[in-house]
Amino acid sequence: MNKANSHKKLPAQAIAAIFVFAVLIALAFAWAVFADVIILRKTEGLGGAERAISILYVGDSFIFVGGLPRQLQAIARASGIDTSYKDISRHANRGGTLKENMENAIRELQSGRYSYIVIHDQNRKSLSDIEGLLADIQTLCNAAVENGAIPVLYDFAGIAAHGKPDEERLSISINAYRQAANSNNAILVRAAEAWVYAYQAMPEISLYTRFDPRGLHPSRAGGFMSACVFAAEVFGIQVTQMPKGSIYTGSDALGLAQAAWDFASLPRE
Repeated sequence: MNKANSHKKLPAQAIAAIFVFAVLIALAFAWAVFADVIILRKTEGLGGAERAISILYVGDSFIFVGGLPRQLQAIARASGIDTSYKDISRHANRGGTLKENMENAIRELQSGRYSYIVIHDQNRKSLSDIEGLLADIQTLCNAAVENGAIPVLYDFAGIAAHGKPDEERLSISINAYRQAANSNNAILVRAAEAWVYAYQAMPEISLYTRFDPRGLHPSRAGGFMSACVFAAEVFGIQVTQMPKGSIYTGSDALGLAQAAWDFASLPRE
């Protein structure tokens, strides 16, 4: 047998099939990144100023899916507030509960780097173990105060029905976070209530991801909405124009920002 013929070239059809398959894989990956199914996650955002306000995020994927930390940083920067952050949140089924994050969070707080700690646990825990939720929040709030950080409780609309926040079931979580904020003298970012308000004011909005195999999560629009609520309730910022570098630039963005400000301006119950 001729050695030169022992390595035959692939037929043109096979080469074409391989090329098409590679293109499809690339397109699927690009769609998954765009839809936040695959997250090219940024866990740290460094501030430009030496005395930047530093934020530690602790919780589950409701924090990082949708890009809340990055979007809040962009909003604050547009208003002249320099921030940095570290996000140690994880998916709920991969160690993302407060109890599982506790040791790592306290170790971070003890470094003395942080101005604020943002605390979130899955809404469903308030339905099944409210005492455990309150105890975990209290432990982290105490550790924050001991190490010079301000505790911020982040209540998210993580229970939905028909693509909208489930007000009835969320009411349990909302009340639990209110109780925890009052008991621990913590700031409460009322994103769950703000989302309910936004869906009433703008019924056509879509703040959750669609066709998400991981389950319910905020979209980038949802992350932007939550960041606007956070900016209003913690920093007193009203978003009136799109911040430079925002990862959400949808046509409804400024409407969401206005809804966030209008909600934050309502008297607290």
